[in-house]
Amino acid sequence: MNSKRYERICEMLARRQPDLTVCMEQVHKPHNVSAVIRTADAVGVHEVHAVWPSSRMRTMASAAAGSNSWVQVKTHRTIADAVGHLKGQGMQILATHLSDKAIDFREIDYTRPTCILMGQEKPASPRKRWRWPIRTSLSR
Repeated sequence: MNSKRYERICEMLARRQPDLTVCMEQVHKPHNVSAVIRTADAVGVHEVHAVWPSSRMRTMASAAAGSNSWVQVKTHRTIADAVGHLKGQGMQILATHLSDKAIDFREIDYTRPTCILMGQEKPASPRKRWRWPIRTSLSR
C-alpha cells in the first residue's frame, strides 16, 4: 500500500461517526438493505442494525460493493431486542414517519448518540412505540 492510499484510509477512519447508526425493521428487499449499507458507509456510519427474525438476512453483496468491508451489520430477532440494545448504548431512538406531528429531521439534536429507525417496507412502524418520530419528507 502506498503512503497516499494509507493517508486516505486514515482520513476516512477519522471521520467515522460511532455515535450515529440506523436500524432497519424487516426490510425484505436485499437491494434496499444494500443501499442502506452503502449510504451508511458513505457518511461514516460503521455499524447498522437490522431486525430480522430468521437466521440469515439477505443482502446483495454486489450492490453493497466494498461497503460490506467497512460497515458491520448487527441483527436482532425483534424490534424490542434492537431498541433495548441501542438504548443500552445510550442511543436516542428516532423513527422515520410521515406525519404532520413528526419533528423535522433538521430540528433533532444529533450531538447525542442517535439511532434512526426505518420501518418495515410493508406496514409502517407503530407510532405509539416511538417518543421522537422524525419527518423525513421535505415537501408534500
